[in-house]
Amino acid sequence: MLSRWCASVEAAAHVFVSTDALAGAGAGDGDLIEISGDDGRHLSRVRRIRVGEVISVADGEGLWRVTEVASVTNSSVLLSPTTEVHLEPVATPRLTVAFAPAKGDQPESVVASLTELGVDVIIPVITKRTVLRWTGDRAEKAGERLRRVARSASEQSRRARLPEVMDPQPLARLAGSSGLVVASRDGGSVESLKEPGPSGWILLIGPEGGLEAEETASLGEVESLCVGPHILRSATAPIAAAGMLWSRRF
Repeated sequence: MLSRWCASVEAAAHVFVSTDALAGAGAGDGDLIEISGDDGRHLSRVRRIRVGEVISVADGEGLWRVTEVASVTNSSVLLSPTTEVHLEPVATPRLTVAFAPAKGDQPESVVASLTELGVDVIIPVITKRTVLRWTGDRAEKAGERLRRVARSASEQSRRARLPEVMDPQPLARLAGSSGLVVASRDGGSVESLKEPGPSGWILLIGPEGGLEAEETASLGEVESLCVGPHILRSATAPIAAAGMLWSRRF
């Protein structure tokens, strides 16, 4: 199976299907992949996909292939595979980003940007200074909404692997985690960070105003990363810090 980035292929759109649908349709054997439901209506009515256009399809776990539009209706699209199934590479070390969400649409924009950057796991964390108080049913609904955002961003950026987006978690859940790195103006350079273990880096970005002293102490012994000398907005810091760590991945 060829290892290749899905985004390396030019395509009019990118869509996710089940692994069975992706692997069960063989290029050249007459099998077709049907895209129906919301995805089918979006491709047909919003994107106005036409017969003959190229569409990449993926299963969200790294498998993907190239297809050509065979037919279009108002609610579905039939795709004919034109390549074998490929496997998207895995960037290492693994990268998790935990950020304190702010009001407005900032959590959504942060999740979308982190998805585009190739972050593996995204965790909204609730700290003492976090304005949003997502708990119980509200936390589950917030998690569902952010997962939809990540899926859409994965389609836009043509990722073959969907990031794991967790429900909002209390900061205490990160205490003692291996590979934990806290973004700080007083931190070290990205080059000075130690190579993490198998679980990779967990990059923590606190809320506006930063983590309180006792919160930082409760995390245990952690490394810190300087993301610049200025005060960054809560929607900017996660993207800037994740971009810095990407330079250490391959």
